[in-house]
Amino acid sequence: MLMLSGSLFMLQVYDRVLPSRSVPTLVALIILVAVLYAFQGVLEAIRARVLTRIGAGIDELIAGRVFNCLVRLPLRTPDRGEGLQALRDLDQVSGFLSSPGPGALFDLPWMPLYVVICFLFHPWIGVAALIGALLLIALTALTDRLVRAPTKAMSGFGTRRGAIAQASARNAEVLAAMGMGERLAGRWSQANNAFREAQAQASDLTSGLGAASRIMRMMLQSMVLALGAYLVIYQQATPGIIIASSILTSRALAPIEL
Repeated sequence: MLMLSGSLFMLQVYDRVLPSRSVPTLVALIILVAVLYAFQGVLEAIRARVLTRIGAGIDELIAGRVFNCLVRLPLRTPDRGEGLQALRDLDQVSGFLSSPGPGALFDLPWMPLYVVICFLFHPWIGVAALIGALLLIALTALTDRLVRAPTKAMSGFGTRRGAIAQASARNAEVLAAMGMGERLAGRWSQANNAFREAQAQASDLTSGLGAASRIMRMMLQSMVLALGAYLVIYQQATPGIIIASSILTSRALAPIEL
């Protein structure tokens, strides 16, 4: 239901605010939708944290078994998959090209044009769109700065974990003969636990700030709609400007949303 807050806000603006030209009603609706958006952002952040903890719990439950299978598998099958790294790299490139990232890069150069058009609609609408874009850019930069350290740590622990697993699989016969499987499993478990902690920290930051970015974008879109309604009340804009400015603001802010 909270996902419908923006649509219901637009409906109330057209059904109640514009016919009555009531600024107090508009202010009350702005306060209400702001509270709903804040509640939605908190719920999204909590949901992301819960899912991260569930994933960590599943990893902790089966990680040891997976490592034991990894060590024992080369003893049963001659193919150790040592030539699969190129395929993994290819999958990473393909995954990036199919992700939203490249599309956002193509949309980003159009953002100044959308902001300029908002200024042509009305200077206040342009200022609102520009402030929203700057806020989202600042939030994106803050997220990158905060996530950089745990992401670097996660990469290091992941590399160490992978190296231990690869060495264990390559030397499975030697480990089985010398009885060193448990010792390597302990080292791998330590690296895996450190990786999981860094991953959880990075995920918490990314999901929390990502939820804040999404809620901020939706809130800014609703605020532009409210600003357009305010201008219509005082006959400084036409009703069509409300929809057009809201759509353009959404398009301008979409490429920089986390």
